[in-house]
Parts: sequence; structure tokens; C-alpha cells
Amino acid sequence: MITMAQFSRTWWGQRFIAALEQFTDPARLGRGRSYASGGRILDYTLVKGTVTARVRGSINPYFGVYKEPIYRTSITIKAISAADWTKAIRHIASRADLVTKLLMNEMPDTIEDAFSGLGLHLLPHSESDFVTDCSCPDWADPAYSCS
Repeated sequence: MITMAQFSRTWWGQRFIAALEQFTDPARLGRGRSYASGGRILDYTLVKGTVTARVRGSINPYFGVYKEPIYRTSITIKAISAADWTKAIRHIASRADLVTKLLMNEMPDTIEDAFSGLGLHLLPHSESDFVTDCSCPDWADPAYSCS
């Protein structure tokens, strides 16, 4: 089975999606990907660790949906505290391999090691790192995250 993470273009995008795959229904992730590639995301904003988007849903007469609905969905990622960022920056600055890659506008594939050595995670790695919300009908069932 192909996972959503395999569709990402970067290693860190793959890690982000892999974290979502740990607790999200695969069918909903697939639907979300098809919405994104199908131009159904009307707009989105990124403010202080929260991505909010308006998404054009699907017509589905079986469920009584005869007009394309517009849903609002958001994902908030747990932030690293200012004090922990200071520690992380100090640690990263002491590693020439990381600094070199960052100065070349590349995300070092070992950057997560620098954070984990401090007991931190740069990238989300579990359900507790995310807060999700959505106005779609799927959201009525708390066992599932929406598309």
C-alpha cells in the first residue's frame, strides 16, 4: 500500500504526513490529498503554527448534499517554547554540518537529531502534537479527523 507520505517531495514533508497517518483514517487523508490536487482548497492562511483553509466539499445526494458545501478546517501544531528555541539554536550553531546546509537553504536530514538530543522535536511526531478542527459532517464523529 502506498502511504500519503510517499507523495511528499521532501523528507520533512514525508515525516509530517507520516505523523498524521498515525492517527488519521487513511481514506480521509486520501480524500484530503485529492481535494488539494483537485483545486478544491479555496484559500488558506498560516498564522502562529495554525493552518486554516476553506475547502470546497463534494456533492453527495446519498447524504442529502445537493450543493457544493464550503468547509473550514484547521491544523495547529504544538509550538516549541522560546527558551527551547534558544537552546536548539545554540546547539545547531555548534554543528558546522547543519549550519552549512541551512545557509544553502536546505533542510538538513539530521536536524531532528539536534532537537531530539535536547528532548525536543522540530517536526510533529504524534497525535499530541496536533490540534485539529473542521466544520465538515465527518467531524461529528470524534473518532475520525476530517479530510
